Amino acid sequence: MRFEKRDISPVTPALRCIVRNLDDGGVPPTPGINYRPTSPDSLRECLVVEYVNDTLGERMTGVATLAEITSLTARQLDSFEVFGADFVGAGVVPGDVLEVIPPNSAVWDSEEFPASPYYFTVATVSTLERLVLTAPLPGWLPLVSWAIAGKTSGSLNGYPRRSGFPTAGATFRDSRMPTFFTSVADLDAFVESTKSQLDALSSSSTASTLTSESYSTP
Repeated sequence: MRFEKRDISPVTPALRCIVRNLDDGGVPPTPGINYRPTSPDSLRECLVVEYVNDTLGERMTGVATLAEITSLTARQLDSFEVFGADFVGAGVVPGDVLEVIPPNSAVWDSEEFPASPYYFTVATVSTLERLVLTAPLPGWLPLVSWAIAGKTSGSLNGYPRRSGFPTAGATFRDSRMPTFFTSVADLDAFVESTKSQLDALSSSSTASTLTSESYSTP
């Protein structure tokens, strides 16, 4: 798991920590310093996220328990919605490129997304107002500007969305989540708490494979 910490001031809150699973695939090959698999792979999306509403946005509520790995759906932030748009009428098709322009690019700048502009390929046009993308966006933000070259654009009216477009109050799992803090102490406490929960999930997963057995010689 990677805890990417950064001061993004003058944005408020000014401290950001991106928690993301460093999953490079399955086993084999053997895990090493340059290859970090998740085994079992079902634990990859182990961060529990709640979509509160379009005012408060999303928040990470913790690391999933073994029961939540089964009960909560994994949802990537791989969709985009614009109320009142007509992507079909504008001629948007799979393969078109969506440019998303956040109000302050520092909120999204990171190791995976080093600088704006941010481009995402359209996988499907879900409805007149909704697009599904081939890769996840860096994080949830309200009212972002956007453009699809030669097709259509909008100013401060787009919303990154989760797969399946869950409603406000929904809880789900993901492998990546940015979180924001006003103090270093709060950020450090969050990291330590998350590490403890990750250890608990790992121990629960290992214990779940234990089975009683009987053995007798011929």
